[in-house]
Amino acid sequence: MLGKNLPLSYFVHDAQICNSPFLGMPALGRTGDIHVDTIGLAALSMAIILVAAVLITPRLTSENAGGTGQNLLELYYQFIADLTEGQMGHAFKTFFPLVAAIFIFVLISNFLGVGPWKIFESFPWWPHLGHSPGHIEPFEIASPTTDFNVTFALATVSILTYLGSGFWMHGIKYLKLYLNPIEWLDLLIRPSTLALRLMLVITADELLRGAAISMAPVLIPTGVMGFELFIGVIQAFVFALLTTIYIGMTIAHH
Repeated sequence: MLGKNLPLSYFVHDAQICNSPFLGMPALGRTGDIHVDTIGLAALSMAIILVAAVLITPRLTSENAGGTGQNLLELYYQFIADLTEGQMGHAFKTFFPLVAAIFIFVLISNFLGVGPWKIFESFPWWPHLGHSPGHIEPFEIASPTTDFNVTFALATVSILTYLGSGFWMHGIKYLKLYLNPIEWLDLLIRPSTLALRLMLVITADELLRGAAISMAPVLIPTGVMGFELFIGVIQAFVFALLTTIYIGMTIAHH
């Protein structure tokens, strides 16, 4: 959950390594503050996507309806194609891979936090965070999208693509748009709202589940987890949709 990430310093006890500036830049924090859980869960999300692709791709066929995997893949392709083409017109194929990747990564990342992970907290080998005896708590597995580092990185990719598409479509004359100071403010607001919306909504879902487990450990959390899955889909769609809208507005700008 928010503010309870598992730092590298939990595993590495070399003060020289942990206290060194991250990438040699003190403003980015210390190496020991790297969120190992976020990196691991984000890598797991990508691994799930790649494994699914590897399993489905050899079974693709054009001779018949195909299997369940192909049907799901075709539905997903058509969904993203309709989303991007509706906002970008004929240029949608250029940005289709990015929007599709953003949607599926955010979706799987959101889903990873939904599970009976509290079971592991009862094991003695499970990581615990805190320094003073009264403030030591078991580490909680959460969606990587509850980490601002992940959501801000996704938003940065979205906004850089948004800017790049403007120059790709309109050339150097697109630079004239940013003679208006309001446009510079827009470059700060858009990535911030993209990143914060996703992080805060998924974090709120995590907190809601935690409260439900505390009140009724068996029945209520099941419904809450179902609601979380629904919200996870909605947030993945919203992030992909806004990215598509931003790029579409840039391509259409004259």
